[in-house]
Amino acid sequence: MTCFVVAAGHRRSDVADALLRAAVEHARLNGADVVEGYPVDRAQRPKAGPADLYHGTLNLFLRAGFTVVSSAVPGRVVVRLSLTGPKGA
Repeated sequence: MTCFVVAAGHRRSDVADALLRAAVEHARLNGADVVEGYPVDRAQRPKAGPADLYHGTLNLFLRAGFTVVSSAVPGRVVVRLSLTGPKGA
């Protein structure tokens, strides 16, 4: 996943959730086995502003079924969703 740009008036209205679902489905339909993202962990970076959040938040990805695979950089995590097997089938 690259970025989420949601107009200020539409934030916190599930637009990013819909964009993430659509991106995952697009990846699935085009043969991807895995989708990865690099969101901000708001628990570690509570003052992160819109300029920092364009990669999405950790909670956004967790709600979509992604799992954390690395948190080597404080406040930034690597998340992954397998599109194969039981969860992706």
